[in-house]
Amino acid sequence: MASLTKKADSPFWQLKWKSPTGWKRTTTALRHDDPNDTAKAHELRAKAEAAEYRESAPATQGWGWVEAFFASCGSQPRTIERYAGGWRWVQLFLSDQRIGLTAIRYHHVHKYIEWRVGRKKKTGKRAGRNTAIQEVKILAMVMGEAVRREMIPANPLAELKLRRDPAPKKRAFTDDEITRCRAALATCPDWMQIAFEISLCTGCRLSDTRIPLSSIDLDSTPPTMTFPVPKGGPEKAFSIPIPTQLLPMFRKMKRDKRAFTFDAFPFQPSRRWQQFFEVVGIEGVCFHCLRVTKITRMRREGVPREVAMRLVNHSSELIHQLYDRHQVRDLAKWADSGIAGSAASK
Repeated sequence: MASLTKKADSPFWQLKWKSPTGWKRTTTALRHDDPNDTAKAHELRAKAEAAEYRESAPATQGWGWVEAFFASCGSQPRTIERYAGGWRWVQLFLSDQRIGLTAIRYHHVHKYIEWRVGRKKKTGKRAGRNTAIQEVKILAMVMGEAVRREMIPANPLAELKLRRDPAPKKRAFTDDEITRCRAALATCPDWMQIAFEISLCTGCRLSDTRIPLSSIDLDSTPPTMTFPVPKGGPEKAFSIPIPTQLLPMFRKMKRDKRAFTFDAFPFQPSRRWQQFFEVVGIEGVCFHCLRVTKITRMRREGVPREVAMRLVNHSSELIHQLYDRHQVRDLAKWADSGIAGSAASK
């Protein structure tokens, strides 16, 4: 893949690309300390990359390049995984309908949504309209890349203007439901028990419950835990005081010299939780409802709104402004708020 590099002894961009006879390098006349020249250099790289693809692509212009494209997007691994999962459904539809890259038109969007919503999964359930729309957006992204690679002249899906259905409102767990979950979790894998307690006490997302033990400081005042890769990536890392209810579990993990709170997530962890709640007989909940539970209980207990948002790392512009005002030590007295069974909730 074509690339641009800087050399310490040159003020100009170096362009590298692959030609039919091998890799080529050249020094452009474009300076990397000039924004306009830099933009032109990136345009050169894009053209070189498009030429690379035209040389290597099969005459059928198939889809073999798509997953490599996802990997090059610079997104988080979970996002790339979501792209790939949605793309598999889109590709199945295109294959089923015998629709090639150059034949895709806007009317296929509505045909796909109808096809996707009407198709049963192995579980017997069907995907929702919002899921189908999200997958169409992945197709639109792929088509945009195909334009950039000069495989097609224009993207017919550039402006979809599809209205999503309102998402069902997630609710909080009741005390009885939390008790039932804990009883059922006693016979479940270790990662589920740990993820449940961490999310119940902190309101973090499922993906954030696998925490490096190096990010848990039991010797500080107050003891703190850091979520190193929350939603938004490592640059959004944040720390909070450790809720008292989690301290015994973390101390044991430290004694056991664990590297993480648990080894790894299984395949489709969210699906595992859906199955768990179905078995336990709790309707209308998902793992993310533990986050809703934490936030709801904090509101009932009178925790200041800005403190509650800081504790759960709520993503909004307001939150970013509040980060500088609330350090970890400022949150210590609220660390045990919003936890079912805590003294504050009785």
